Amino acid sequence: MNTNLRGLLATMFATGLLAACSSEGNTPTPVTDAGTVTDMGVSATDVPRTDAAATDRPAVAVDRPPAGNPVTAACSAATDLSSMTPGADGAIHVMGDNSEGAPITVGNIGTIPEGGCLNAQMGEKGMVLIYRYTMRTAGTLRVSTANAGTSDAAFDTVVAVLGTCTATAMPLACNDDLGTAAGMTHRYHSTASTRALMMGQTVFIVVGGYGASAKEGSTGAFELTVAEAAPIAIGMPCAVAQVCATGSACVGATAMNSGTCAADGTAPGAVCRAAAPFCDGTFTCSVAMPSMAARGICRRPAAPGEACGPTASCTMMSFCPNFASTAPVAADAGVGTDAGAPMTARYCTLPTAEIEPNNTPAAPQAAVTTTTVFRGSLATGNDVDCYAVTVPVGTSLYAETSDANGTCALGDGEDTLLNIYRQGETAALANNDDVAMGYLCSRIVGTTAVTRIPAGTYSICVSAYGAGTDGGAPVAIPSYYLTVGITP
Repeated sequence: MNTNLRGLLATMFATGLLAACSSEGNTPTPVTDAGTVTDMGVSATDVPRTDAAATDRPAVAVDRPPAGNPVTAACSAATDLSSMTPGADGAIHVMGDNSEGAPITVGNIGTIPEGGCLNAQMGEKGMVLIYRYTMRTAGTLRVSTANAGTSDAAFDTVVAVLGTCTATAMPLACNDDLGTAAGMTHRYHSTASTRALMMGQTVFIVVGGYGASAKEGSTGAFELTVAEAAPIAIGMPCAVAQVCATGSACVGATAMNSGTCAADGTAPGAVCRAAAPFCDGTFTCSVAMPSMAARGICRRPAAPGEACGPTASCTMMSFCPNFASTAPVAADAGVGTDAGAPMTARYCTLPTAEIEPNNTPAAPQAAVTTTTVFRGSLATGNDVDCYAVTVPVGTSLYAETSDANGTCALGDGEDTLLNIYRQGETAALANNDDVAMGYLCSRIVGTTAVTRIPAGTYSICVSAYGAGTDGGAPVAIPSYYLTVGITP
C-alpha cells in the first residue's frame, strides 16, 4: 500500500471518529424493562457515588485489561481479575463491551429467578461477559457498572455474582436497575453487593444487558468496578444495604436512620438461627422451620393494643391488621421502639369470633358498623361464613382474608374465596379468589362495585375454593381472619 493511500485511510478513520464523538450530546430515549430494582444484595436506597459525566474517565490510575472475553456456557474462558491492582478508590476498574459477549440461552448461565435480572425469562436478550475473581480477604464484594465509563442511560446493564459458573447456580447478588435515585445517567445501570465471603473464595461476575433483543439497548461499553469491603462488626451501626459480619444482619435501618448489626436470633428483626433455639427468650421465628433458603426473622410478643408488624407477633388470639386492610393515614405514628417496624403503626386487635349459623348471604352474622376483624373457620366441604356490615351514604367497602399476622400464610392447600352481596340480592357485587399468583388469600378493595356504594347493609361471605389433594371437596380451613372495612 503506497504512502498516499495510507494517509487517505488515516484521514477517513479520524473523520469517522470525530463524527461519532460529536453525536454524544444527543441522548437517546432510555430502553424500558420491568423497571424495578431486583437486587439480592443492594437496595434502591444504595445510591452509588456521584461521578463525572459519561464521557469522562475516573481520575484514579487503574489497570485496564482487554475489553473482556467472549464466553461460552462452560465459562472456561472467563477473564481473571484477581491479579489486578485496585485504584486509589479501592476498586478494580475494568473497561469492557458486551457486544463481544455471548447471548444468554435458557439453562446456560445461573438460575436467577428474580424478575428483571439475569434469568431464563430474558431468553436471548442478555449479551454477557463473565469475569472470575478470588477474594483477597474475608469480606463483602461490591460490583457496579454505575461508573463514568459506562455508556449513557440507553445502555441497560445487568450485573450478577455467582458462586459457581453453572446453569443451576443461584446468585450471591444480582441487580438490573438502580432506578431514578441514581440519577438519569445511571438509572439503568447496576450495582450489587454480596454478603460476607471467605478469603480465597472464587466467584464469577456476570455483566450483561437487558433489552428487546440481543442488540437493542442491551449492548454497549461499560466500566465495571470490583471492590472488597470488610463487613460491619456485630453491635456496630449500619445503614440500609450495608453488610454485617457473618452470623448477623442490619436491624432497624431506614432511609433516614441507621440500624445495628444484630447477631442471629438475638433481637426482633434479627435473622433466625438455622438450628434450635431459633431465637432467644420469648422471641419467635417468623417461619416454622428455618432453612438456608428461608431463614425468617425473630419477632417479639405483642399483647392486644401494642404495636405490631414484621418484627412483632400478636398474642392472646389478637390480630395484626394488614396495611392494605386498615387503610392507614399519614397521621399514624411510627413505631420507633420496635426496630425494623414499618413507618405506619399497626396495633394488635382482638378479633370478633364467628357465630354460627351464618351460612348464607340472606342469613349472615349480626351487622357491624365499623371496621372489624373476624376470626372464623371453614369445615371440609361447602361451608360458607357470611358477615353483615351496614354502611352510611358515600362510603366504600373493603374485605380481606389473611392469617393471624395479617399476611397470607394459610395452611397447606387452604384457599379462600370472597363474595360481597347487597342484602336481598342473590348476585354478587364483587368477588375475589387469590390476592395474587401464589397467594391464596382473597381481597376486594378499590373496585367500582364497592366504591361510594349506596347506604345499606351488605353481606361478605367467605368460602373455601377448589378441591382437596384427593380431588374431593374443598379442604377445611381451621382458622382464618377476615377484615371488613368501611372507608370514607
